[in-house]
Amino acid sequence: MVLDGYTAAYLAALAPFIAVSAAFVTPLLSSLFRRPQRFAFVFSETVLLVNALFTTLVFYYVYRRDVFPVYMFAGFPPPLGIVYEVDYLGAFMGLLVGLVFPLVNIASYRYLDSVSKHNEWYYAIFLGLEAGLLGMAYTGDLFNLFVMLEVASIAAYGLTAYLRERGYPLSAAIKYGMIGAVGSTMYFIAVVLLYSGIGTVTMADAASKAMGLSLFATTGISTDYATAFTFFAALAVWAFMIESAVFPHHFWLPSAYSGMPPMAAAAMAAVAEGVGIYVIIRILYTVVGINRITWLLQLLILLGSLNIIVGGYLAATANELRRLIAYTTVLDMGYVVIGVGLGTAKGLESALYYIVGHAAVKPLLFIAAGGVEMVAGTTDMDAVSGAASAEPWIGASLVIGGLAVIGVPPMNMFFAKLRLFEAVFEQGLYPILIVMLLGSAFAFIGFSRLWYSTCCRRRKTGGQAAGRIGWDMKLALLVFLIATIVTSIFYPWINERIIAPTAAYIAGETGRTTYIQRAYELYKLIYRG
Repeated sequence: MVLDGYTAAYLAALAPFIAVSAAFVTPLLSSLFRRPQRFAFVFSETVLLVNALFTTLVFYYVYRRDVFPVYMFAGFPPPLGIVYEVDYLGAFMGLLVGLVFPLVNIASYRYLDSVSKHNEWYYAIFLGLEAGLLGMAYTGDLFNLFVMLEVASIAAYGLTAYLRERGYPLSAAIKYGMIGAVGSTMYFIAVVLLYSGIGTVTMADAASKAMGLSLFATTGISTDYATAFTFFAALAVWAFMIESAVFPHHFWLPSAYSGMPPMAAAAMAAVAEGVGIYVIIRILYTVVGINRITWLLQLLILLGSLNIIVGGYLAATANELRRLIAYTTVLDMGYVVIGVGLGTAKGLESALYYIVGHAAVKPLLFIAAGGVEMVAGTTDMDAVSGAASAEPWIGASLVIGGLAVIGVPPMNMFFAKLRLFEAVFEQGLYPILIVMLLGSAFAFIGFSRLWYSTCCRRRKTGGQAAGRIGWDMKLALLVFLIATIVTSIFYPWINERIIAPTAAYIAGETGRTTYIQRAYELYKLIYRG
């Protein structure tokens, strides 16, 4: 068991390090080759596959061996040094990031080669995005979380502005960068206030103080820990609501996702929003404790409902394919935020399974949108007539993905909505049920318009000749189609083995005490052992 813990800890620490190191060396190594773009693609895909293996092994150790790896950077134990601590929730999110990125990257090569030059820089930025998201999922340090947030954010800004040479306006990147900077600064202020109040930024140490324990030898200047934790929770959750496009901070997402390369948008929608929700769960349920901030949970339910209404309406009226998919991401985040705000294990089950569904469905839709652009030369829904008939892979992806977003049984997101429906009903929040049904209706209207344009209308003659999607895009679409179907058919098994135990662990006090205990054991071993 000890050896398993050491192995898992090293793997968790290596994954972000390998990704960020590879991001820096990719342009340098690519310059040594005659075809730098091809080398950058192969090199980045190799790194991403290695990290997929590492995150899978970490997940295996945590879920099958019941090991919670704790890794100390530079040998400094908590709460003095930076610590990675991976529990069920962290291993779950890390696995999704590790599996999605190499699959999305496969679909990028031919598309990028047709629209841009010097794409070795794209692969470098893409590796940086994975490094930031993995660091956020695995870290057990609140300040290190800020550092990893900055790494992921800068990469996301770069991807948003990447296609500027095609005439895409930089306004989307500027808007995203400005609102992202506000969120990052707000979180930094939250961490500074908490550190000055309780004297630590280690998550396990902060959680122990929130529970009234004095396990770690740290103190702050505050005599009222309750106030310090309340201010921290409010500012930190607000910051990550911005990062997760929660109303009224959703406005940056459609422009950013429709401006960046579709494969980058696929990765962002698949796991970046989910990682933002993961951080909110970590702060509320593990560090602060939901009993201390019930008002904040109620606010999440309200804002999640507004996300569904606003995102759904905008999706129903969108006239551009990628904007439609982006607005449904805003819509779906509403369901997730409501599940988190309920404060129950069943609510968290729905939120976590929604994140699983997102990781399969949104890459499927965004990659298909990239295929539509290659076939029709545009993603304007009035000008993509018959794109799906020209490429059946695209048609199948848009239909299956759309049905999942709408919540048609037996698709994966149907089960997530059904679980959320049950959780909301048990809490007696009946108006929320109406909002949920309204969101599905909006999604149905939006995708019906899309299906009619791409599948039912004949292709216009005399226009631009149809292009073809390559094997790389077909392979990625096939894998995500299979992932969508598998997570739909095997919902009972996945929920019973992974989702329900993780939700019960997070929602109960056992999860907090276990998270604290694993870090304290390492602290005790070094200082008192």
